[in-house]
Amino acid sequence: MFVIDRPETRQRQRRWRNQNGLLVPTSEAVAEALATIPDEAPWTWAALRVLPAIRGRRVQVIEDGELEKMGFRPSSAFPTLHCAPGIDVTLVIEVDVICVTIDQQQLDRWEMTLEQVVPAAMANLRRAVGTWRGSVREEINEGVHVRTLDGWPHWATGLLLVPDELQRLFGPHDQLFIAPYSCNLISLPIDVERDYAADLVDLFGIVNPRSLLLGMPAFALRGGELSIEELPGFPEDPADEWAQPSR
Repeated sequence: MFVIDRPETRQRQRRWRNQNGLLVPTSEAVAEALATIPDEAPWTWAALRVLPAIRGRRVQVIEDGELEKMGFRPSSAFPTLHCAPGIDVTLVIEVDVICVTIDQQQLDRWEMTLEQVVPAAMANLRRAVGTWRGSVREEINEGVHVRTLDGWPHWATGLLLVPDELQRLFGPHDQLFIAPYSCNLISLPIDVERDYAADLVDLFGIVNPRSLLLGMPAFALRGGELSIEELPGFPEDPADEWAQPSR
């Protein structure tokens, strides 16, 4: 007996699934994307695919449970640049549903420095933002106007690196931005309680801690200029200090 694999009878491949409120690519989609990367990912292929990425203090290479099996590389293997308004930026290669972080070994293969790759990455970011056809969605949460990009495009936090595009999409008025995930840049009123902003970040951290950008501040847009604002909180457990009797 022979089985004929007709296109009309094939089951549609699973490409995305919902994981704690985020759409993530399936293992099949990731494997298919990885298979399209040519040997050593030459610059002629990568030039139109590189993008800047804001990662916080963590560069996630593989799933935590696979670290021992597959080998762990420290974040120092992935060069970063400190960019305005005061954030560390890595570069990635966008390949269909995934982004591959560029390491020093890849830069050496290209015989380029990170600084030499940045202009292409920024041009690609501007092209992605400029051709996006989505809109800004507004919701009311606890009486606060909360605005996000519809569909949470993967380059959302990259808007912090291009303030003109940030203001084109979100408006030029004063506002406060928080970035729980790389795909989720949130605009809040500039006079919002900072504890509320911190609570919102913590909420996203509870929903999907693996995707949370670690150590990210808030970003205040005032008069067209972006600046960093640290969110409320304590670096250490304050319980012992509070337990001391006042003098």
